[in-house]
Amino acid sequence: MSPRKTHKSFLIACAAIVLLAAILRAADSIEGVQPASIDQPRIYLNLRRAVSGPVLHTADKESASGVEAFLDTGASGIMLSADTVKKLGVKVEKTSAGQEIKFEDTGVAGSDRFGVTEPLFAATARYPNANPENPDDYGKPAGPFRAQIRAAGGLLELISPGMDVAGMPVIIGQVVAMDPTPLAKFDKMRTALLPPGDSRIPKVSRHVPPSLVDFSRFTRIQPAGAPGPQLIANPLIGPDPFKPADTHKPITITHQGKTVSGSFLLDTGAAASMISKDLAQKLGVRVAADGTLPDIPRGKQFELAIGGLGGAKQAHGLFFDRLELPTREKERVIYTKIPLLVSDITVVDQEGKTFTLDGVFGMNNLVASAEITGGLLPDVGKIVDGPFRWIVIDLKQNELGLEPR
Repeated sequence: MSPRKTHKSFLIACAAIVLLAAILRAADSIEGVQPASIDQPRIYLNLRRAVSGPVLHTADKESASGVEAFLDTGASGIMLSADTVKKLGVKVEKTSAGQEIKFEDTGVAGSDRFGVTEPLFAATARYPNANPENPDDYGKPAGPFRAQIRAAGGLLELISPGMDVAGMPVIIGQVVAMDPTPLAKFDKMRTALLPPGDSRIPKVSRHVPPSLVDFSRFTRIQPAGAPGPQLIANPLIGPDPFKPADTHKPITITHQGKTVSGSFLLDTGAAASMISKDLAQKLGVRVAADGTLPDIPRGKQFELAIGGLGGAKQAHGLFFDRLELPTREKERVIYTKIPLLVSDITVVDQEGKTFTLDGVFGMNNLVASAEITGGLLPDVGKIVDGPFRWIVIDLKQNELGLEPR
């Protein structure tokens, strides 16, 4: 080989290395995510009837006021268990005629009915390191708003007795900061709800801009016109499906050479992620009437019991080739071999018009995740660490902030 040809080959090789490095810098490639997260963010809540009034507490000998609640961007309201309402002496809202108000909402397994509380103020404290009984550990109370009351009993009560949910009314305008590193030591994930501009908010280098979408028209209140719970719009990664001119960039999913895009609910209350049957079928995945995936070999699919509003149901999923998150930066966030349940969340408005979510972007994509098999007492295996050092959800700036490890 001549010296000139050797030099030319060397330059071509160097150019290829530089190009490869640029491609790698332009994308955060994530592989190994498992079907279910091993934790979800939680927060401490305390409640009061007036912004400067006393904190509600139990009346037993060991007086307690702090409520441990899931911090859930997928919940439009705040949900208190019947147990919490009883222990804290929260009043049930009624009409002037003395009739209890009923609120109906829809989730992963259908619709559910709730009672409604009196107007309350809520303050939050970081989890799990704050003292839930020390009022000084809490931030400024927000409100007033009415909460939903989840009835006692049922499958959800069996899975998570006394479960309370701090949804969008306490999150909107604030910044959620999640530190998932304790999960590597099987400890609890650290979560704080901070005011915008707080010096404790971690710095992140990836920013995914969600849209805020109002789903309140898909809920019902009885009797009509009665005061219902406070509902706030939820974040979707992608354009608002009810606003055709919305310019937010969608999530894109590629599988078997086909690509689809959609708006996925950013749901910190979801342990798993899912894609609608319609989008899955557009990607070449056949879905049977019972939700099974007949063309996917048993060894290449998984099954999970997913619970939420409406109870629980079994859902089947598979590992899709690729999912890409839109970011404000040149660097993309790309998941390969990403597990998605194939399941529909369909809501109906009061005119009978239906809407089905394109999918849910859940916590398994953000924190440590695991392979789950079995039913109510599942087996947990193949635990993998999460891809991010910090997760920041800023619902003042409308950004999901991510800092890769």
